[in-house]
Amino acid sequence: MNTENMIIVGDKFDCFADNDGVLTASEALHILRNNLLSDKKIRFKLGQGLNDTQVSLLVKTAKDAGLANLLEFGETVKSGRSYVHKHQERNSMLTLPKRISESKFVVDVMIDDDCDEMGDHVTGHHVQGMVITEAARQAFLAITEAFFLKDNDFSSYFVINSLNTQYLNFVFPLPITIEYEIIEHKEKKQGAHFFDVVMNAVQNGTVCSVVTTSFSTYNSQWLEKKEQQLACEAIQYVRDNEDKKNVAA
Repeated sequence: MNTENMIIVGDKFDCFADNDGVLTASEALHILRNNLLSDKKIRFKLGQGLNDTQVSLLVKTAKDAGLANLLEFGETVKSGRSYVHKHQERNSMLTLPKRISESKFVVDVMIDDDCDEMGDHVTGHHVQGMVITEAARQAFLAITEAFFLKDNDFSSYFVINSLNTQYLNFVFPLPITIEYEIIEHKEKKQGAHFFDVVMNAVQNGTVCSVVTTSFSTYNSQWLEKKEQQLACEAIQYVRDNEDKKNVAA
């Protein structure tokens, strides 16, 4: 008997779930709770759009129904606030990053369809382009925090110097991996770092998006003082020019 693979996606991807072989999280949960499986041999795979609680509930429901063997996934672990700088878990888009070599890393994308970037609406079958760009942005935060800043006795402030995204193919709510390569890395004075990296968002063996970025990290206490100084100068400029407008009037 052939195995029929079913992919589970978040409820906001209901348009994509109209395709054969795809279920929303709510539909999958209903099937498992009520054991509405046909005589076919079915395996469930995880797509995009679910949060950790939904995944845990699916796993628990399958176990309680004696159907745990049908799931090709288990509990999920996302990169937390210390890696991706997100206070709310729904806005983290990544699992924990892995190092492949001195300059290469991989991290899986795990989008919660309640994240800020999808908070308004979802159009069509694909994942919105800005979601992929945000996942890549989180990737350079997470990888830098995990592998280059973890031994620092101070917190770091990230500054983006450039960020460019090329969209090559549609990305769908299916498994996505970011392949990350450091092109240049320089360590500067006072624990500062400079990185030039390229990130490929890969789905089904195809590079769907390429994100290149240059960014720096600084001791947050030093940069906060510099930022405050620049903020005061910007405020003063606007105030001075407003005064000149009033005089001219």
